[in-house]
Amino acid sequence: MDARRYLNRDSQSQLNKDARKKKRAGYVQEDVKRWATLVLGALKWLAVGVVLGAFIWSVPTVWNWLDRPIARVGISGDFRYLNQEQVKVKLGPFLQEQTFFSLDLRGLQKELLADSWIDSVNVRKTWPDQLEITLREEVPVARWRDKELINIEGEVFPRGAGQEFDDFPVLAGPRGREQEVMEQYLTLSHQLRPIGLKLDGVALSPAGSWSFQVDEVEVQLGSEALLERMQRFSRLYRIHLEKQWVAVKGVDLRYRDGVAIAWKQSEQALGSQQALGSS
Repeated sequence: MDARRYLNRDSQSQLNKDARKKKRAGYVQEDVKRWATLVLGALKWLAVGVVLGAFIWSVPTVWNWLDRPIARVGISGDFRYLNQEQVKVKLGPFLQEQTFFSLDLRGLQKELLADSWIDSVNVRKTWPDQLEITLREEVPVARWRDKELINIEGEVFPRGAGQEFDDFPVLAGPRGREQEVMEQYLTLSHQLRPIGLKLDGVALSPAGSWSFQVDEVEVQLGSEALLERMQRFSRLYRIHLEKQWVAVKGVDLRYRDGVAIAWKQSEQALGSQQALGSS
């Protein structure tokens, strides 16, 4: 019995020793795993820091490569009166001080539109270094008071330096009624075209009386019944005046039932209000 007890005690002791060894080995493995985890985490953060540092260091270089100075400028449009070189001069301050991304397109557009001869501007950037500008210049239809110009919308703008428009018709009227005068000019032009006459000018007096000029002949329309008076003028021209038009100085249509004609030479003053009243 004693021997058996002794053997059992030795066997239990050995088992305890083995258990302690396994436990110590487990602790070591856990420590190794924990340290390995810490080292791997540190390495990951180190790699992130290196990548982030490299990115931050490279940002200025990459940005400078992306945000380049404007190197090419394209200007398109129908240039009849505008000068492309003068337009480029206006672009100079913007192109010298600003790059692709910082270029102020609205400011540039506003600067170009300040030119009275530019009606509209479309500005577009194309990466990496191109600026495209499409211009539409003003189209003058007539002179305004013989000093300025007026477009088909009735907008008045100044003449350009050194530009002559002597062959343009002359429109005149009170300030603020430019559009009305232009509309009347277009209407009268349409009415005179069938009889082969071309307007040289249209005027509206401060009192509201209309007149127009054709071939140096002044025609007074007045302020009432303009359509009826123009119809009367067309009939008068076809029947009586066409063949002797070069001798006419002026025509006054402001009479209810007649027309007064002024002749260039007094001896030709054969036409009268009474004689042409039924025309």
